[in-house]
Amino acid sequence: MSLIVHKEGSVHERHGAYNIFRQLAVKIFADHIDDIQYYKWLDEIPHKVSNLFPSVEFKEHDWVRVNPPLNTAVYYDTPKYNILPTGSLLRTSCSKLTHAFCAFKMPEDTTGNRLDRRHVFVGKEKAIIQNDPGSKAAVSIVKKLITRSDVDQPGTFLKLTTGISPKKLIPSMMLKGYRTTFYVLIDGYDILRCSLDRSSVCDIRFSNYTEDLSTWKNFREIELSLYPRIADTIKGDPRVIQIIKFLRDSLIKRFNTNVIYNIKYQRGMTLLGKY
Repeated sequence: MSLIVHKEGSVHERHGAYNIFRQLAVKIFADHIDDIQYYKWLDEIPHKVSNLFPSVEFKEHDWVRVNPPLNTAVYYDTPKYNILPTGSLLRTSCSKLTHAFCAFKMPEDTTGNRLDRRHVFVGKEKAIIQNDPGSKAAVSIVKKLITRSDVDQPGTFLKLTTGISPKKLIPSMMLKGYRTTFYVLIDGYDILRCSLDRSSVCDIRFSNYTEDLSTWKNFREIELSLYPRIADTIKGDPRVIQIIKFLRDSLIKRFNTNVIYNIKYQRGMTLLGKY
């Protein structure tokens, strides 16, 4: 795969009722990498990168290693899981503290990019989804959104790109993820947002579905991704891709691991025996 930052349009754009993110990311298999090993690598890598790129900076929030934030996602699919094999997804994502949105994300292309179109919830709808994204009230809000015809929204693009009707969708999988993030800057510009993602998944259609995470299936990955609001003035700098590749190769060599291409929805549903 040739990693390329697309020059057409900004990485993040607002379009009426939805936002666009042109997401470039490399994902590394990390099931066998524990936190201590990962943090040791993360403490050492800034010095190695700075030898090649003198103006590079690595930044983390002070609390993120001890108290990584929790994000909860609910994936939607047809009764027969027609979205699952496509590499696309339609899901809600929320944090009790910050956000709630619904997104339709395209499969990864040959340049490592995925087009993400999302609707951001506000007000009462946001609060309902943040409180319990798998509840009947939250699902009702999502179903109402993705079947609207008066505005373009995630369901619109699902139908256009896959032919799958959003009217058929029901929740299929819940994912709870703890994400420890670090940021990479060059010449003072944010260029990368990278993370260790610890994911737990359950089959939300299972009649005995429970919030007890000890019964859920778990996996890990490290994501090296373009900063979602990277400035147009820096996004085309060749050092952006060079640093992603340097971090990728360092992780692969250090932990005897590999790049993965299945999305979290596919990885989770494989563990749940659905894919």
